Amino acid sequence: MNINHINEEIIKQIRNGSEKAFAKLYSHYYSYLNAIALYYLLDKQLCSEIVDDVFINVWLKKETLVYPIHYYLVRSVQNGCLNYIRSQRNQQNLLDIHKDQLLAYLESYIQSTPLPLQYVEMRQTEDEIRSAVDQLPLKCKKVFEEYFYAGKTIDVIAEEMELTVSTVRVQLKNATDRLKQALKHLLLFLIY
Repeated sequence: MNINHINEEIIKQIRNGSEKAFAKLYSHYYSYLNAIALYYLLDKQLCSEIVDDVFINVWLKKETLVYPIHYYLVRSVQNGCLNYIRSQRNQQNLLDIHKDQLLAYLESYIQSTPLPLQYVEMRQTEDEIRSAVDQLPLKCKKVFEEYFYAGKTIDVIAEEMELTVSTVRVQLKNATDRLKQALKHLLLFLIY
């Protein structure tokens, strides 16, 4: 999941009421958030409802959104799963002690267990990636940051940096090759 497709500008547009930007956020995250909910609850329809509720809440509170939104969305889905489990515990007279213990275990599990993808999302990994990017040669680093962090096209980067399009492509290839080498231990972890 590439978090960088949803940049700060999209969040600003949503705060200003842009339905188009909201649709982009929704389509970018919908399947990912459903997978997280399904990891906990194993009920596709229920998970879809929880994710839909999260997006409804995002839209209703759009003026308060901040960038980055990734962790907020993930936590909202986890909270939706927790609320569902808690409501089930509150609504039913649980005569079966085993069922009550299972729901308590699930609640505890959601609160204490890291996501399977948490390694990628951890701050330490972000710092390691940032450090590897900082080690790139100056021009290579600038092209990489403009393309991947700022979301600019190759043509725009070439024009702004007064380079040819082919030079920008070569710099991007050099950057990605160097980063693959520097971060290969992370790539091996992701494969497994």
